[in-house]
Amino acid sequence: MREPKANALTENDLAKRRVPCLIAYLHPFRIVEGNDLSPWSVTIEQVNGGSWDYVALHEMAGGIDVGLPTPYHLVVVRDGALALPPIEDLWSDQAAVEFFNRCLAGLLIGGVYCEAITPDGLDMGSIIDWRYVRSHRPGAAAPNRFHEQVRHGKASTIEAIALYRPRTISMTKLTAAMKSGLDVLGRVKAMRGEYLLKGATGIARRDWGAALSNLWITAEQLTSELWSREVISPTLSEDPSKSRRDQLCDSRTWTASARLEMLFQKGLLPLDTLKSLSAARRARNDLSHEGKHPSEDASRNAYEGVCGLLSVALAGERPPLFDLDLADHALSDPFAPPRPLEGEPEFWMEIPKLPGELDLEKAEASLERRRCPS
Repeated sequence: MREPKANALTENDLAKRRVPCLIAYLHPFRIVEGNDLSPWSVTIEQVNGGSWDYVALHEMAGGIDVGLPTPYHLVVVRDGALALPPIEDLWSDQAAVEFFNRCLAGLLIGGVYCEAITPDGLDMGSIIDWRYVRSHRPGAAAPNRFHEQVRHGKASTIEAIALYRPRTISMTKLTAAMKSGLDVLGRVKAMRGEYLLKGATGIARRDWGAALSNLWITAEQLTSELWSREVISPTLSEDPSKSRRDQLCDSRTWTASARLEMLFQKGLLPLDTLKSLSAARRARNDLSHEGKHPSEDASRNAYEGVCGLLSVALAGERPPLFDLDLADHALSDPFAPPRPLEGEPEFWMEIPKLPGELDLEKAEASLERRRCPS
């Protein structure tokens, strides 16, 4: 049969062929492998010539149930794009970002490292023939610009090298991680995964202030969850009076530190977790009241404390998040000694010299030879 001519298609036919969507991207960059997709492969010649398969980067790899009303779900694309339907609940940029970050937090808790997005990380696009996802209005964030360039086949060699032997992840693993992470968020309802995600992102980006601020919000949410579950509910089951409820819910009397101490005294909170949270709380107070920037140790104490609280909230269960090494995804400390490269470089390129730079390098090499004669 011949396909109908474009001008013969009805408005309803066209609406089925191009469906609007909101788009964000997994970061760091990953290629998503689906069961029905050919394995991703790019040669160095294709990188140099800009001739990689840009169509494949638009291919849908599958869909994941993220709790949207039927029949909606999260569409996942080969290049790590995530697409949501523009339903009424997602009509503001803040609502869309919050929902994307909840999904990304689900992946993080489920053991797949990813980072939070902000409003400049949103694209507007469409799903074409339920095979491809096309972005029409890209966001200004760096990942969005990268995906725009590689999807158009216009990325420079320096950018496009990321397509050569990239990190990959299967739809099966993504689906399992999302299910595991959203299950945790469903069981610990007071915890908003977005703040945990932003806290982990802050640690990986070496933004200790953002890490501490967001992780302390998560710590307070988890503390409230445990306080309600382990103190308020058992007490009110015996004495449901309003005065008793008001007393236990009074945040001026029962501050976060007092609640943590009580949970420790009840044998619910490990001493190591209490110590980590106490150190994090002091640093957070210094940040809030004096503008004193926290140290790396303070932010990591907050992360360890949150993990301890989450484990208690899950009755000792260890979500896959706990097995993630954030150092594997972190920026390097610019003041630390450089680490040796693993293996030998496969490819290299000439770096254009600045005026006088070549002479400077020769002088430095000559000085180094005099210092270390062979």
